[in-house]
Amino acid sequence: MQIPKSLTRVAIISATLCSFAVAVCGQQPQNQDPDVIRVNTSLVQTDVMVFDKRAVANPKFDCQALASVEMEVPAGATVQVQTRDGDIMISGVAGAYAGSQNGDIVIDRASKLVEAGSVGGSIVLRDSSGRVNLNSAGGGVEATNIRPTAEDDTFEVGTVSGDIQLNRVSNPKVTAKTVNGTMTMAGPLAKSGSYGFTNMSGDIVLAMPHDASFQLNAKISDKHDIVSDFALKYLAEPPPPPPAKPRTAAPETKSKPAVVKVQPAPKTGGPVVAPIVVEKPMITVQYPLRRISAVCGSGDATISIASFGGTVRLKKI
Repeated sequence: MQIPKSLTRVAIISATLCSFAVAVCGQQPQNQDPDVIRVNTSLVQTDVMVFDKRAVANPKFDCQALASVEMEVPAGATVQVQTRDGDIMISGVAGAYAGSQNGDIVIDRASKLVEAGSVGGSIVLRDSSGRVNLNSAGGGVEATNIRPTAEDDTFEVGTVSGDIQLNRVSNPKVTAKTVNGTMTMAGPLAKSGSYGFTNMSGDIVLAMPHDASFQLNAKISDKHDIVSDFALKYLAEPPPPPPAKPRTAAPETKSKPAVVKVQPAPKTGGPVVAPIVVEKPMITVQYPLRRISAVCGSGDATISIASFGGTVRLKKI
């Protein structure tokens, strides 16, 4: 089927739908087909939801609707798609909001903003622009050829257990966080850009052009290193903060770990014992990370790294 130039396509392929909704703006009329529902409206928003009609009579069929849904919307539309187990594919819209419990999400050619989240699936974003926010709990996230449309367009991505791959992301502020996964970014840095990477258990690999200019502020584990292809000028490490002074106890409880006050028993009742107040000792723990500050070139961009359990690699491309 040929799609008119003024329309773009939003498709849900082999989706098991508990709740499916698409917000569109001004659809174009099409020829009626027995297996296709056509909507022609001038409203600002249209909601489309798919349910299994058997669930009305029998609750065990609730959230068991199985359908493949394909919608054509204007190129300037903002769409919101939600599935339980179904995959989501969105292409050529202005804004995309996508959420799935177990399905994968693929978005390309979004022109203004993208927000996508999946509990057990992966997320792929390509050839898009504007503000971006991507999150996956059990899958990886991949973004390629992303650019800003405004100076304040941020790019944020996070996973719990999944790799993060960023290729040619030119937004001026990039924030990436993962608990357990490898984090990779490849491409030139935005001038005066700000980049933040946090990884609890995994490597961080940054591949940049040979003439990249940046300032590096890193906190890394004592058991891991920074491996750099770039000539880094290391700055003096700031002195550690002074140790905390031990808490001074009140004179009357200076040598007592617990204070017990017992009032005399009244003449007509049993003994009355006041609550026991225990002073907990203050424990000072040595900070387990090394702080490293360095400059490459004139330090145009800023890269902040916190790596708790992996190696940091700075590569030339």
